[in-house]
Amino acid sequence: MKNTLLKKTAIAAAVISAGGVANVGYAQNNAQAGFDLLEEVVVTARRRNESLQDVPIAVSALSGQQANLLGIDGTDDLTLTTPSLDFGKQGGFGYIPFLRGVGSSTASAGFESPIAIYVDDVYLASPNSKLLSLDSIETVQVLKGPQGTLFGRNATGGVIQVKTKQPDVEQASAKVSVGYGNYDTVEGSVYFNLPLSDSVAFNFSANSTDQRDGYGKSIVTGKDTQKIDDWTVRANLLVQLGENTSVKISADASDIKTDQGWNQGVFPGFVSEGRGVYAGVYNTSTIGEDYSTIEEYGLGLDIRHSFSFADLVSITSYRDTKMYTQLDQDNGPVPLFDLIIDSPTEALSQELRLVSNSETGFQWVVGGFYMSTESSYDPACLCGLVGDVFGTGLPDPKLEFYNTQEMDSWSGFAEGTFEITDSMNLTVGGRYTEDTYQYIQNGVFLSAGGMLLGEAPGSTYELDEEKFDEFTYRIILDTQLTDNVMAYISHSRGFKSGGYNLTEPGIPGLLPLPSAIEPETLDATEIGIKTTLMDGLLTFNAAAFYYDYENLIVTSTREGSLSLLNAAAAEIYGFDADFVLLPAEGWRISGGIGFLDSEYTDFPEGPIFTPDTGTDPFGPPNNNGGGNNPGVANLTGNETQRSPELTFNISPSYSTRAGAGVLTLAAHYYHNSGWFADPENRLEQPSYDLINATVNYEMDNGFAVQLWGKNLGDEVYYSFIQGGALNDAITWAPPRTYGVTVSKEF
Repeated sequence: MKNTLLKKTAIAAAVISAGGVANVGYAQNNAQAGFDLLEEVVVTARRRNESLQDVPIAVSALSGQQANLLGIDGTDDLTLTTPSLDFGKQGGFGYIPFLRGVGSSTASAGFESPIAIYVDDVYLASPNSKLLSLDSIETVQVLKGPQGTLFGRNATGGVIQVKTKQPDVEQASAKVSVGYGNYDTVEGSVYFNLPLSDSVAFNFSANSTDQRDGYGKSIVTGKDTQKIDDWTVRANLLVQLGENTSVKISADASDIKTDQGWNQGVFPGFVSEGRGVYAGVYNTSTIGEDYSTIEEYGLGLDIRHSFSFADLVSITSYRDTKMYTQLDQDNGPVPLFDLIIDSPTEALSQELRLVSNSETGFQWVVGGFYMSTESSYDPACLCGLVGDVFGTGLPDPKLEFYNTQEMDSWSGFAEGTFEITDSMNLTVGGRYTEDTYQYIQNGVFLSAGGMLLGEAPGSTYELDEEKFDEFTYRIILDTQLTDNVMAYISHSRGFKSGGYNLTEPGIPGLLPLPSAIEPETLDATEIGIKTTLMDGLLTFNAAAFYYDYENLIVTSTREGSLSLLNAAAAEIYGFDADFVLLPAEGWRISGGIGFLDSEYTDFPEGPIFTPDTGTDPFGPPNNNGGGNNPGVANLTGNETQRSPELTFNISPSYSTRAGAGVLTLAAHYYHNSGWFADPENRLEQPSYDLINATVNYEMDNGFAVQLWGKNLGDEVYYSFIQGGALNDAITWAPPRTYGVTVSKEF
């Protein structure tokens, strides 16, 4: 395995090196093709506008224009362009990002991912907010490694920053598009920017997808499954109050109904506790009624004022997310274990920061951040035969519980970059965070046959507050080796706060009371290089890193739901690199490679599940068993979850004048060596390869047609794998999809 991996790594590195020695004797921006191939990429990794090549942090960035040409239209597609990034999906709940092997396999209420996602500087606290389309965006930036200084909320593994198009007071513009794809999928979007005066502007964007044929079917009822119907709107009003002050008011709303990820399958050869069996690719042996809806809206206030020495930024946000889902947990036709959840989350946040704006040899940022969240199951229902925990024998038994987690967090931070010499800088930053958690349970109730049978004794209570605090930091030393080569070394600490398993209600005398999950910390050391070569025709950036991961939070399944627990320790080390090359007029080739080696260094009592071959207690007498028998084992030395040893991507494109417009041909190849879904390394996603392509023709009058295809090889692979007492369940990633999109810019 290791030898094969090294061979693949060597081949990929040779491809990159070959690009670096190409004999190209000119530099140009290919204006005739309609876009700048090696335009300067501006990022905000240190809360100020800087060139990507000047920032001593591993960052992968993608412009909105590049995303459109490559067919990158959602956050999950970022996997294809970012080395060591993996986006899974926990059913219809939300996406679960992993970056360099750091992440979490759950999107349950009250739990925040260690990969923090920000949209226009607003932190998305709810895990159900991660379902993002990338229409009307300026850039997407993926910051790798702990970002616990300037991005404080749980950014143990990294940050994904999405920057949308901002209102422009100088010029009106608009774009409309409509598309049609296989599986009877209709898509549409609209964007416009309208200057209302020389100091006021308004912009608006909306997009929608309606997929009417499913990827799969229920073998029980014949019902179509794996479909999505969603819409999103976003609006911004910008008011410039003089030369130095601006105010932006923003609002957004979205509605998603999907069963992509629900109506799960069962591993081939496995029998679930509810008698579910493998039903074929994309199919399910349930009745096909599982789905999720997510309704979300947000309000934001962005105030900026420039003093003579610094810029003051205030970001205020309120977000409300309501998620409803129903899921057949045992993945079979028998109504054994169904889960129905109403889960609202509210989040209020305020950030203030002061950023120096002088051209001196000392650049600094200071600020503070506050967030308050309330996440609930209101209620969660354990339905089906398993709901009759008291043995009443009545029809339609239901066990409902109502519980809430309240969280208050505040932090203060500062970071400064000192110019030691003309070519060397030292960056030092720190952040202190204090989080307070409160668990409130409003009762556990049993009903059957439409009648309320009563509340479990003692099931209404509050637990004492849990308080976690941590000081996180980073130190970076960077040096300009030549005008076009910068090297850096850094050490940083990230902090992922704890919280409660809201999926596990406590009932005195029957079920243990919940206890808070302890925080995790990650210490990272990184060495990197950023280069601009061949007279600006090639950029090549690379970084090697080592992670010392303590008390990391992993996921396992208990009573049918994903739960959280602390593993003792893990180590991750690796290497990733990306490049952009202009080999000839009209050509642009970008790509990247990521290598990971990870293991639990101390996990003596990790969760395991052994397939049950005995008598099935829920089936007929003397029938074969189903599900898994839970247990514990020493998992020290196993690989960490969703940590592929090798990822590789390459994206060539060619643009040329053709008649009254520009023709662009683009392709994308992505390789993933595979990963383990669980700490015991029993459930594995094998290696897989993806090929995407687009053909785009844009006329000079703004009219454009794009033919696109994703997963053209029709590769079958998983977006989520979950083992537990009830089953080994699988969720497939989308199959081959293709279509056409027509657009017009004004």
